[in-house]
Amino acid sequence: MTKPPLPDSVSVPARQPTLRQLRGFKEVARHASFSRAAQALALSQPALSAAIRELEALMGVALFERSTHHVRLTPAGLAARAQIEWLLNSYTQGAEDLRRLLDTQSATVRIGCIPSTMHLLAPVVAQWRQRHPDIALILSDHLNDELMAALGNGELDIGLGLDFGLTPGLAAAFVAEDDLVAVLAGTHRLARRQALTWQELKSEPLAVLSRGSTYEMIVSTLRQQGSDLAATDTLNYTDTLYSLVRAGLRVGLISRLYTQGQRQDGLAIVPLQRPRLTRRICLMARAPEQQARAAVRRCYAELAERLRVHNVE
Repeated sequence: MTKPPLPDSVSVPARQPTLRQLRGFKEVARHASFSRAAQALALSQPALSAAIRELEALMGVALFERSTHHVRLTPAGLAARAQIEWLLNSYTQGAEDLRRLLDTQSATVRIGCIPSTMHLLAPVVAQWRQRHPDIALILSDHLNDELMAALGNGELDIGLGLDFGLTPGLAAAFVAEDDLVAVLAGTHRLARRQALTWQELKSEPLAVLSRGSTYEMIVSTLRQQGSDLAATDTLNYTDTLYSLVRAGLRVGLISRLYTQGQRQDGLAIVPLQRPRLTRRICLMARAPEQQARAAVRRCYAELAERLRVHNVE
């Protein structure tokens, strides 16, 4: 018997991917192999292959290139990977939060930042904790690329870091502008200058921190200025950099935020010009329309307000 057509006013909900399909996609992308992914999921390979075919049919696009020798993500699969991982992480975290909420009547907000901004973040987080003792906070520090990835895949709820172009689905509130400076021993011949150009440091023994976006900015600028990168020390820790600078062995190149959490006795902090390099510090989270957890929305709004006030002061 033929079913009568649905009235125009009745819309049929679109089918949604299942957790089994999404988990299958994640493991195949991770292992680049259907057989290894099936083992990780405790599924038969035919069942996993069927789940991936169903997901591709549902999405209307091929997610994997398959041959007898390899399994690779298609461009569409690469584009979808971060969102699918975020959906799975959000589901897992949401289920854990629900269990914790029902057990302890509390919620959790996971906040990350790049190391140079922790001294900005910690005081306002402490104020938030006093006002909302029922909300559990988890704090962590990350390199900026790691921070952006964790926000994108749902491992973090809120991040304070550098805005070099936001991942789709993220929102940002500008907090501060951070510039690169030279750190010199107080006895250095250039220590009393109001500002320095990069060319004036060309012949100086330099030291920079080894990782992250700031390192890439500095190295690119030194290369443009014709500096000898082989004579520049690349260090892992700020304490090492400051020790070398205090002893007069090196001139440090670092972001100004890194100088604000350090003892400045015996040091001179001098702005760098021509070119002046700056970084935009932003508080970031999932866009409000994609953020279902009220505790995260409330925390993000209050931290953004307090960080802006702190920066103005």
